[in-house]
Amino acid sequence: MRVLSVRAAVVGSLSIAFGIVVGTAMSAEAAEPRLMAALGNTVLTMTDIGPKHTQVSVNDKPVFEDKESDMLSFVGAYSLKDRWIALFQADTGTKDCPTRFRILEVGGPQPSVSYPFGSCSDAAQVTIDNDVLTVSMPQPGGGGEAAWTYRNGKIGRTK
Repeated sequence: MRVLSVRAAVVGSLSIAFGIVVGTAMSAEAAEPRLMAALGNTVLTMTDIGPKHTQVSVNDKPVFEDKESDMLSFVGAYSLKDRWIALFQADTGTKDCPTRFRILEVGGPQPSVSYPFGSCSDAAQVTIDNDVLTVSMPQPGGGGEAAWTYRNGKIGRTK
């Protein structure tokens, strides 16, 4: 992190000589990561770019930007054979569906991100059986349990 500080100071001093454009470019780049996690040989980073704007990167390459949620949280990382699965919780701030989830898979040719899923409950439970990850949670209004299964790069509702 000190290197970024030194770089910011050098670029900031150069912005006086070269104009405000250099200083503006650096301020967008200066966001500090909220989370850095090693998943095998991969580094996962979450950075808050601004209000309702969180960027998720894998090895410094952006793979997903959440521009809708009040808060994007890292729930956990799970190893499935030769790849890693990261589970994210998006708190929407709405009354009708306050929480949704997304899965990020790393370890294949390219990272892949699932579409949002969930019953709107934040009480998710994760189980792994062989090479299958299941995310279960209660349904609203006491309607039992809902479950989504992630297998072979695809997510589908199973309950």
